[in-house]
Amino acid sequence: MRFGNLLSPPMPPIDRAMKIAVQSDELGFHSLVIPDHTLMVPPGLTPNALALMSALAVKTQRVVLGTGVTDFVRYHPSILAQFFATLDHLAPGRVFLGVGAGEAMNILPFGIRWDRFNMLKEGIEIVKRLWEGEQFSYSGKAFRLENAFLQIKPMQKIPIYVGANGKKTRELTGMLCDGWMPIVETPKTYRENLEDVKRGAERAGRRIDEIDTALQIYTAIDYDSSQAMERAKRFAGIVISALEKVEQAGYSLELPEDFSKRFYFERLLLTDDSLSKFIEYSSIVSEEILSDFFIVGTPEECISKIEEFRKAGVKHLMIINVGPDPKLVMKIYAEKIIPSFREV
Repeated sequence: MRFGNLLSPPMPPIDRAMKIAVQSDELGFHSLVIPDHTLMVPPGLTPNALALMSALAVKTQRVVLGTGVTDFVRYHPSILAQFFATLDHLAPGRVFLGVGAGEAMNILPFGIRWDRFNMLKEGIEIVKRLWEGEQFSYSGKAFRLENAFLQIKPMQKIPIYVGANGKKTRELTGMLCDGWMPIVETPKTYRENLEDVKRGAERAGRRIDEIDTALQIYTAIDYDSSQAMERAKRFAGIVISALEKVEQAGYSLELPEDFSKRFYFERLLLTDDSLSKFIEYSSIVSEEILSDFFIVGTPEECISKIEEFRKAGVKHLMIINVGPDPKLVMKIYAEKIIPSFREV
């Protein structure tokens, strides 16, 4: 199993984020994942991910850099194709493009046209063809290109990962992409939802072992398990983004009937009313649910939970460090957890 470190938004000051990146490189993390938001909940520093990645490419030596995730709603496919091809020249073989369908908080306040699935599917197809160096035209539902091409190519193949959290996008991942990197899963839901990725791969004549099965996951570790849980509770809101998975995992949350299961992705905005609803509903997420969806507790408890995810099919765990002492969490992963799974 491989481990990645995700720079959790809202981010620390840029100079601190740079130090975390270099530390991740030195401590043996396989990947460094940079979220790409214009606005973020909880509110805080939210820099442009692409600019930050350019700096990280020249500051690091071994760690693989990728977005977790960007989208083809705010960036035209040609922009992302050109940027990542350039980044691959700065950090050869250490780049992946992580994309998703987009989130309301980044899009609706700015009046951007949004066609969730078609933009994602067509964007992936266009980027792959642009990286091949060909000149081509494309006529889709979301994008139209005429004699389009780039004047820079990647030095080698750039993997494309999808933050797919629904059946349709999971199948798309299996058909077209190199990695699956959802967020908010339990071992049970991950094992079951991986079947959608497999189904998509089979339709395209591919094998599931061609796809890197990753997972973004919140982690809080402390030698006092209760302290780790208290810290994890501050981030319970992310569970509200996956109500269908909460039910799939066998839990129920008492929410108003008119509360959309897609609220986090399609309706959550940084307005007083929207945020107050989000905070109110987040407070009902139980410790039992957090223990299932997060990696939280003592080092031994966390190793046991990671093993459950490994058995469910996770090959690449991308941690979001929210521990009471983030430096301790990094130390435990570097000295205890990563070595424990290196040969597994």
